[in-house]
Amino acid sequence: MARTMIRTVCGLPDYMRCGLTVEVEDGAITRISPGDFPDPADRGICLKALATREMVYHPDRLKHPLKRAGERGENKWQRVSWDEALTVIAAQLQDIGRRYGPNAVAWMISVMPNLAGGGYSRLVSLTEGTVVDWWGCGDAAGPCADIATFGHMMGSVHLLSDPNPRFVVVWGYNPAETNYDHMRKIVRARKKGAKVVVIDPRFTATAAHADEHIALRPGTDGSLALGMINVILQEGYRDKRFIAENTVGPLLVRQDNGLFLRESEVMPGGRPDALMIMDEYSGRRQVAGTPQAKPAVNGSFSISGIDCEPAFQLLSDMVREYTPEKVSQITDVPADVVRRLAVSYGSRKPASIFRGWGMQRTFHGDLACRAINTLAAITGNLNLDRPSTFVLNSRQFLLPGAPANILPVMLLYDAITKSQPHNVKAVWCSGHDFVNQMPNMNRVNKELLRHLELVVVCDLFMTPSARHADYVLPTASFYECTDLCMASFYHNYLQLQQKAIEPLHECKSDFQIAAALGKKMGLDEYFNKTEEQYIEELLASGHPTMEGISLARLKEGPVMARSLDRPLQFRTPTGLIEFYVERLKKFGQELPIYLEPVESTRSDKARSYPLSLLTTHSRYRIHSSLANIPSLLRQEPEPTLEISPADARPRDIMDGDMVRVFNGRGQVRLKARLSHRIKPGVTNVTQGWWPHQYLQGHHNELTHESVNPVQQFIMSPNAAFYDVLVQVEKVLE
Repeated sequence: MARTMIRTVCGLPDYMRCGLTVEVEDGAITRISPGDFPDPADRGICLKALATREMVYHPDRLKHPLKRAGERGENKWQRVSWDEALTVIAAQLQDIGRRYGPNAVAWMISVMPNLAGGGYSRLVSLTEGTVVDWWGCGDAAGPCADIATFGHMMGSVHLLSDPNPRFVVVWGYNPAETNYDHMRKIVRARKKGAKVVVIDPRFTATAAHADEHIALRPGTDGSLALGMINVILQEGYRDKRFIAENTVGPLLVRQDNGLFLRESEVMPGGRPDALMIMDEYSGRRQVAGTPQAKPAVNGSFSISGIDCEPAFQLLSDMVREYTPEKVSQITDVPADVVRRLAVSYGSRKPASIFRGWGMQRTFHGDLACRAINTLAAITGNLNLDRPSTFVLNSRQFLLPGAPANILPVMLLYDAITKSQPHNVKAVWCSGHDFVNQMPNMNRVNKELLRHLELVVVCDLFMTPSARHADYVLPTASFYECTDLCMASFYHNYLQLQQKAIEPLHECKSDFQIAAALGKKMGLDEYFNKTEEQYIEELLASGHPTMEGISLARLKEGPVMARSLDRPLQFRTPTGLIEFYVERLKKFGQELPIYLEPVESTRSDKARSYPLSLLTTHSRYRIHSSLANIPSLLRQEPEPTLEISPADARPRDIMDGDMVRVFNGRGQVRLKARLSHRIKPGVTNVTQGWWPHQYLQGHHNELTHESVNPVQQFIMSPNAAFYDVLVQVEKVLE
């Protein structure tokens, strides 16, 4: 038998881009193991990646293009050829573009490698269509907070201040099940003596490896962070030098309008873009950035008749009300725990926060993340080293025509049903199971789909979204195509995703599908190269980070990014870390204030629906991907409702009983799983299950699509999946 070993990259939609070594015999995958990296510590593999061989050879893989033969969702199909499918689809897309405008064609693309997503990007650019920004389907509030605070996305990277921290906070995050790279770092830090604290309403697998678990009320993370800032200021643990040099703390804010004081407002001929500080040495006003000035971060001043205070003073005044006792009332965390947590974080430096996206999935999740960012900034627990990266020749490849029109996914509802902000009449979906994963499934099924003239889904399986499509196109798995993988959120390697096997059945890669469709639309000249030729084009940027990197070099193995030894630049309007965000003054959120969840357990609505519902990630799926893999289903065979015995007892619910979870939007029926590991008042269903795996309904019938205007102003509104109230009752047979 002919046996080869191929080094490739995991293409699962967690975007960790772990390296894989694939053993192939006679054209079939026989074994999957971790791929080597220059740093052996980056070598690893998860249970989900090990299960991908089953994904490739699953009997339910889509094998050829399908055209709807019945009503949408009826699951009646007619087999068609690729030529027929793409000819008709191309004609319909062009017709919709002519009748409603090119923006009426929306592309919902979640495939990330450069060729897979880039092929569609070229199409959108050349046809002036609309790109649906899918970050808002659960992952936009944290990035909104980062953009407001730092000017760009940071994730956890820069809240990890040191490779050897003395204190670690794992906040709204369960890396033991979702990010093994971060979990290894946490375990290593603890072995070296760091204290590890996990903040989560559930006692997770990560909490089992911690020194302390803090169970707070869902949606109150921002209050806890503000309480910690209060204690840190009271106890003197702030880093005044870091605040003065790197944040807006010294910038003077006018008391009359809440805007930064500008030189043009206090000096004839002054510059309107020059911001003012007060110099502690001279007691005089100065322009921010003046050499040798020692900026004051506290106090109250009158300059040319204008009363003003440093931004840090305003933060200090705001957090003063968040005493440990008040925070305890809000969060259910004991006051002494709030105080101890704050002192440990402020005094045991270097301290790191592994900030997950759990707390951002509430309506005001951006405020919570901003408060945590502020906590790190005022203690100096931020890494200001510039991250290593690669600069590809991407713009020419991705945008050969016009810049794409961007539509946040949470605005897709009104775009389809109300033509606001513009008409959307066709949706092309690849890599995103929008019917299953978007909030308020009933509205998706009953309103969105019936307003669309064309729905095309590209996938490996007949997903819930595919069932509601007009055309379903079978895509190749990442083992069946070549692509280029950039550094992920978790490592800094450039890797070649090498094709391990030929595409099965009639499947095509996403790039091949985009290229074939482009040719049907008369765009042949933009899709006239092979995958490897386009990869060479992407690599040829001429940037110093790409020196010595070629396709031939990447075939030998991954390349680690080199640092350019330049300091991190904050792309905020001030060029500084902004815990005071001037442009959010009109929303009353210039500071990271605390606001109650919109579906709070302390609201009037809680009288009817008294329990919070979380829909957390499972170790056995990535969103809805792998929900049909036999080996993983043996580990978690069906969806269950995690509920505390304290909440189950008055409802006469026993472990394994059938329950109905409901609110005013919908319902779902499933079995109850009693657990002491979840906080009373909180329930949980792991997300990603398909509708047929429930006895009735679906967990996303319970969620809502409320739009946060502040998040929309910054970047993109986020789905508040964890800001949901429900009632639970036992189902009597």
